[in-house]
Amino acid sequence: MAFSVNTNSNAMAALRSLSSTQSNLSMIQNQIQSGLKVGSATDDPSTFVISQNMRGDVGSLKAVQEGLNFGSATVGMALAAATQISDQLTALQAKVTQSSNAGLDTTVLQSEADQMVAQISGIVTTADFNGINLLDNGGASSGLSVQSSLSGSTISLTEQNATTSGLGIANLDLTGLHAEVALGNGFNPAESNTFTVTIDGSGDTYTFELTGDGNALTSAPDEANGDYVFGVSVDFANDSNQAIMGKVAAEMRQQGFTANIGEDGVVSIAAAGQDITLATTVAAGTTLTQDVAGTADTALTNAKSVIGTIMTNLGTFSNRLESQSSFTQVLTDKLEEGLGILVDANLADVSAKLQSEQTKEQLGIQSLSIANAASQSILGLFR
Repeated sequence: MAFSVNTNSNAMAALRSLSSTQSNLSMIQNQIQSGLKVGSATDDPSTFVISQNMRGDVGSLKAVQEGLNFGSATVGMALAAATQISDQLTALQAKVTQSSNAGLDTTVLQSEADQMVAQISGIVTTADFNGINLLDNGGASSGLSVQSSLSGSTISLTEQNATTSGLGIANLDLTGLHAEVALGNGFNPAESNTFTVTIDGSGDTYTFELTGDGNALTSAPDEANGDYVFGVSVDFANDSNQAIMGKVAAEMRQQGFTANIGEDGVVSIAAAGQDITLATTVAAGTTLTQDVAGTADTALTNAKSVIGTIMTNLGTFSNRLESQSSFTQVLTDKLEEGLGILVDANLADVSAKLQSEQTKEQLGIQSLSIANAASQSILGLFR
């Protein structure tokens, strides 16, 4: 072994060992501070890139979760309003029943009924959540679409029509008469067939013409003289007779009539207590009956059926959102668990390594001190 004061191999080896130990201590200290064994690309490049992608997925899923919660709140608002409307219809039913009893002032009852109908309109108008109103299909919004996954798939609900026109009670009259058209086995509507409602008092006519080819209507309106024409788009090849009459009734309601179609195929039409005459150009299969009593009762029965369907749609959609929200939360939890497995430090293991490296550091310092002192022994050679 050569003795040299210029080169101390033992000191250099001890210094390398001490530097390595201190580097390990620095890495362990970072793991303790951050709780991560992979905190940057220098720790483990491939694992770090994978973990960053997983963090992005977790953030996106949380955004999806927020959207689902927003959707639930929107549907909740609409469902609460629809329940209130159902309660109003129940109260209206009582007024209708009272109006049929002798000795009661139907004028007062009609005034109360008008206020209840106005209240329903008010409920629909105020059932707005952040610009979305699911009960007014004539409003500014166009239903609700909620993203349900990272792939961009959505859960959608079209707007419901809980307006007084949609319920068929816009012009509810407790004592009025209505006309009926009953559909028979021979009912076979065709292009340009019409249903015409004439207001007996004013003579105004409202013609509802069936059209399936998109061509101009054959009926000629003369609105200056009280003749109005409205097209009803139908699919003659695929729409059932019941569906066709349902579309006719819907268009009539849009024009202010009370129009309801029963399960027996009978369509009842009224006009705010005014006497009307109903006519049709359908060649066969229809039976027209004028001046039928019980307009309000029929209208309310249909309205309660409509609001029941709306509440069912809203409730089903709400349940679907809740189920998707729960599933999204499970996905988020599993992703975070997987991310933890990849990058989280095992602090029990880190603690043991810390003790070991601190001991090695102390020994390294001792070793370096001994190696540095070895050169002092050379001085003894020159005494």
